[in-house]
Amino acid sequence: MRRQLVALATGFTLIVSACGGGGGSGSSPTTAASSSPSAAAATCTVGVSWNNYQEERWAKWDEPAIKAAIAAGGGKYVSNDAKSSAETQASNVDNLISQGAKVLIILAQDGTAIKPSVAKAIQNGVPVIAYDRLIEDPKALYITFDNVLVGKLEAQAVFTAKPKGNYAIIKGNKADANADFLRSGMEQVIGAAVKSGDIKIVGETYTDNWDPAKAQTNMEQILTQNQNKVDAVLSENDGMAGGVIAALTAQGLAGKVPVSGQDGDKAALNRVALGTQTVDVWKDARLLGKTAGDAAVQLCKNSDPSKVSGTAKFTTPGNNSLSSILLT
Repeated sequence: MRRQLVALATGFTLIVSACGGGGGSGSSPTTAASSSPSAAAATCTVGVSWNNYQEERWAKWDEPAIKAAIAAGGGKYVSNDAKSSAETQASNVDNLISQGAKVLIILAQDGTAIKPSVAKAIQNGVPVIAYDRLIEDPKALYITFDNVLVGKLEAQAVFTAKPKGNYAIIKGNKADANADFLRSGMEQVIGAAVKSGDIKIVGETYTDNWDPAKAQTNMEQILTQNQNKVDAVLSENDGMAGGVIAALTAQGLAGKVPVSGQDGDKAALNRVALGTQTVDVWKDARLLGKTAGDAAVQLCKNSDPSKVSGTAKFTTPGNNSLSSILLT
């Protein structure tokens, strides 16, 4: 089974199953370049709060890149794992500060629940980087990919393979703004077809914690509710795509129903090669990690997020204006 690889701008690669149709791609926004800061003082301790290590990329790509960038800038890396608990993450943030963290990088379990901890840290002179997931604090630095574009790329490949029919949409965690950013990108592709009646959305659901097992359950329920009459599935990431495809496999539909994903997980790339997953948008998490690590070192010297190289203003769904770096 052949698979098609299309490089898109600096940070994305679109991997499309040969049997699933090609994914179209238009022009992409300009990539914000990460900078290489001068060496920071050895006392620059950067605390990283991970919500979990569920996604393959966190330990494989993001964390090593963050560590390397901090070390290259003369800083020290400390971290902890919230194990998918918003309450634990709040405690972990305090723990990192008690360990001497001068800057925090937070991969939020719940972008709303973590806000008091973020506000407290910033108030006490500890700048915060919202890593890959939005935290609605105007004084935080938001570093992520253009997730609207990612959703658009996922939908383009599936829409090319199946421009008409019954669609299911498996979204990520409701507490993560990325689930809605991805969905809005998908809407740019399928919206007109939904309005015309060419596409009917027969099931759409958020998935707690982006959990593959819960995504499988959600997909099983959608299949049951529609007597297996589902023609395409927009899954917002690879882990959930695995759960979706498990549900399709049980009904003899794997490889017959186009399915999207993103993250570049090894298992997902294998599914693309086999033809059970139509597309995988691989985002260069190494670049994201380096950008965050470099920014953290800069913030050790100057706590003003707007002074970090490559930042631009980003208006959030809550109408806050944050300094941000969005990679494409």
